Amino acid sequence: MSSEATAPRRLPWTYGIVLGLGFFGITVLGPIYNTYLPLILHGQGFSPTAVGFVMTWDDWLRAFIPPWAGARSDRTWTRLGRRRPWVLAGAPIGALSYVLIPHLAAGFLLLPLVFLHHVAMALVRAPGLALLGDLFAPAERSKASGVINLVGGLGALAALVGSSQAYALGPQWPFWLGGLLVAAGVFIFLLAVPERREWGPAAADGGADAAAWGRWLRPGRAVAPLPRRAVLLLAATFCVFSAFSIVETWISSYAALTLGVEPGRLPLVLAVFAAALIVGAVPAGFLGARLGLRTTLAVGMTALAAAFGLNLVVPTPTLLMASLAPAGLAWALIIINLFPLLYEVGGEGRAGLLTGLYYAVTSLAGILGPQLVGVVFEMTARDYRLMWAPAAAAVLVGLGFLQRVGRGGTGDR
Repeated sequence: MSSEATAPRRLPWTYGIVLGLGFFGITVLGPIYNTYLPLILHGQGFSPTAVGFVMTWDDWLRAFIPPWAGARSDRTWTRLGRRRPWVLAGAPIGALSYVLIPHLAAGFLLLPLVFLHHVAMALVRAPGLALLGDLFAPAERSKASGVINLVGGLGALAALVGSSQAYALGPQWPFWLGGLLVAAGVFIFLLAVPERREWGPAAADGGADAAAWGRWLRPGRAVAPLPRRAVLLLAATFCVFSAFSIVETWISSYAALTLGVEPGRLPLVLAVFAAALIVGAVPAGFLGARLGLRTTLAVGMTALAAAFGLNLVVPTPTLLMASLAPAGLAWALIIINLFPLLYEVGGEGRAGLLTGLYYAVTSLAGILGPQLVGVVFEMTARDYRLMWAPAAAAVLVGLGFLQRVGRGGTGDR
């Protein structure tokens, strides 16, 4: 009898709800952190430059720690499983340090505590999300990814709404809320998320990938262990996330300073994109399963580039609002199907390493894209409308890399 016949059947895509709930608490930390930590830092006399530096710590750490942790988890197996030990070790430390931030805001331990929080959460991300590759068969991953992202999007909205209410009780309450939700998520994760050794990578494969990652800093060896298709897809990922980060960083400046949108209306502008992303999450997964992952990604990138380009041609508040809805739907097509296609072209049994590399690439994109466009603004008298040109161009370059990924798998049509 073949090994495929004896291997246990992987989980149905609907189980993505359970996995999403397990990570629900982790998804709420970011919005609360990004909203209130700058206020704490400003209150302690940090300069804008210093605040900006501290707020990028998580991006820098995600560029290096998740690839290592993901590769290590590929060759880890304990009584608790392969990925779960990393989550159960990192998430409680991350939650505890998070809860303590407002209580140590006036002390010298604030910055070390923030740094500890980011290190702990960076250890969790790649092994945790690698479960998408372990728990679900290739044909089910896009659907499961849609469900997981739907739960994550609802978590982000819940964090924004809930933390605004909690803040009225005291500045520490939003952080308490985030820590409590992480604890609840870890409890769900421990009880309800199963792991089977047969579902993950073989020990030999994981060891080879971890050794390859150990050579990451050697010139010319960073991507050698990966298939060419995976390298091209990671290049496409870098481009499209650079575009997204440019818009995410500068859209409030564009709306307020170029279009004259009142500051009180800015959250409503951004809510259009978030709502469209949530609405499109599950349908994007089904489209990926039906049309093929590569085709669905190409449609999403084309639509996103068009939505960004329209704002360069006709800069009005009405068009901005109108373009963010299709942009959110297009973004759903992209992020829902990127992970499943990356697992497919990168090779089964490398979910941890590939997830870590995904975080490294997207984090570097989030750092470099907005900063390069900031230099452009300085050279053009802060004409924020120009942000749409490099954003649209980056998406189109990413589309070019995607086309070179080629066909040759269940996710390609």
